[in-house]
Amino acid sequence: MITITHKEPNKKLSKYVRKISIFKSNGKIKYRQKLTPSAFTYLSYNQQDIPVSIFDCKKNQPNSRLQISGPKTMDNIFVEYNGRLSQILIEFSASGFYHLFHHTPAQLANKLSDLHNHISPQISIRLEQELNKTNNVEEEILLLEEFLINMSSNALPFIDYIENALEIIDKHHGNITVNKISEQICISERQLNRKFHQVVGISPKCYAKLFQLHYVIQLMHFNKYSSLQEIAYETEFYDPAHFSHRFKELTGFTPHEFIKSDKHIALDYFTG
Repeated sequence: MITITHKEPNKKLSKYVRKISIFKSNGKIKYRQKLTPSAFTYLSYNQQDIPVSIFDCKKNQPNSRLQISGPKTMDNIFVEYNGRLSQILIEFSASGFYHLFHHTPAQLANKLSDLHNHISPQISIRLEQELNKTNNVEEEILLLEEFLINMSSNALPFIDYIENALEIIDKHHGNITVNKISEQICISERQLNRKFHQVVGISPKCYAKLFQLHYVIQLMHFNKYSSLQEIAYETEFYDPAHFSHRFKELTGFTPHEFIKSDKHIALDYFTG
């Protein structure tokens, strides 16, 4: 129904962009997709029909083809497709959006916003006009990358202790406490929580929890373990019941339901 392909971002954007994905449908579709929580902020461009986003039962019909969506921490976020889907999705690094746009993603958590709310409306309109002139996805990606490269010339400087905290969470696959992170980077928990929330958009505890979820999804996808119990122990949950409870709390599915469900495309997206 929906195919997902991935493109390596321009090397000039390596600090700011994690990945670029292209979502396409084969003809018109009518489909409701459940979104899996994510710690990251996204820029999307819809070439054809614009999907409707649903946050906590409230529908959001975008006016612009260029949208910014913030970190998703709820388990009841959906997207409804009704038409032809051709979408480019740019996933920023954890701190990338903040440094490029000089805005905290915290204001965008569990929300969708037109790009022109975050940059000069003239620049946003001009970018959309340039994108509308082509039906070629590769050309559209180049235009979006060029826009972000131009933004990077005025980017805020990176904050070393925040980047170090993100690396530590990555290294531990999210299985680390905020107290241990603050000890390793020699910053108080209070200062770490405050600045991390400003730069990343969510708390370090929430970020680690979502990072651990994505690691679990990768393990599920690549079938490296013979049972969910093994995955629970690999990700250092103290028992399978706790693992299952945490997973359902974040996704709305039990691990077994998640693997079998066709109501989401997380296994394809997060493992691409």
